[in-house]
Amino acid sequence: MSKLVVVIHVIASIVGIGPAFVLPILTSSAKTGSQLRFVFGLMKKINRFPKTGGITLIVTGILLMIIDKMGLSVLWLNLSLLFFIVIEVIIIGMVEPRLKKLTQLVMTSEGEEIPDGYTTAMNKIAPLEAAVHVLTIVIIILMVVKPV
Repeated sequence: MSKLVVVIHVIASIVGIGPAFVLPILTSSAKTGSQLRFVFGLMKKINRFPKTGGITLIVTGILLMIIDKMGLSVLWLNLSLLFFIVIEVIIIGMVEPRLKKLTQLVMTSEGEEIPDGYTTAMNKIAPLEAAVHVLTIVIIILMVVKPV
């Protein structure tokens, strides 16, 4: 049972984390209005995966804590949970509202010009995404190395 939950946990992390690392690359690669609209349309479809993966990570993580009788007695696990909560706060509370407004701006724009305000808005989102990436890498390291 434990191995199956670990497999589901790892798959959920790939499904949940992958888009978070790829989507910023796609948005920064768009050079025209139509490319930007395509990327934001794609992003809308792909953003289901991080949400599903994140929920699955929490559920399987708690299951593993129960199965392995770890509870909250292990520092690396507590740090991982704390960082995951911080990531969710950043994404749900800061990134998603800004991306929602930005998506509206991009999807209602016409022509091949990048919409006015797009670059400024993305420059405000980029440091938040970078923080999420750093925390995600730290969590992965903690999960793999499991320091005492």
